[in-house]
Amino acid sequence: MRLAVLAFLALTIAAVQARDVADLSQRWSGYWNARNLDATMGLYAPDAVFLPTVGKAWHGVAEIRKQCAAVLAVYEPHIELTSERSERSGTLAFDTGTYDETLNPVKGGKSVHAKGSYLFLFKRGRDGRWRIIEQSWTELKPTAL
Repeated sequence: MRLAVLAFLALTIAAVQARDVADLSQRWSGYWNARNLDATMGLYAPDAVFLPTVGKAWHGVAEIRKQCAAVLAVYEPHIELTSERSERSGTLAFDTGTYDETLNPVKGGKSVHAKGSYLFLFKRGRDGRWRIIEQSWTELKPTAL
């Protein structure tokens, strides 16, 4: 009986921890949808890497900010993330799933729609906060901007 209770507690803790990790990704999407660049960038580690669906990786929070600001200058994003698997171990965690994003031009024009998969890799800092250290996106099919 005691082993069953311990096993149940371990599974419950693992489920809560996984949900906490997925919540970090959802926080990112909420900030992004709100076009809150400062809050979005606050989720990244200084040396984070962003792997866009096309093109070279963006290294460091300064470059990620620059690239994200360029997107927000042209588009109003709306992204929905569906977490499929989240885990954490020690100071590392990840969340992976699918996304569905619509980018509406700020000055009018045709919207861009993209669907694919995402991966967030998080690291817990000495301050106890989880930060994005790597973010990767794929697309089901190429999107024309």
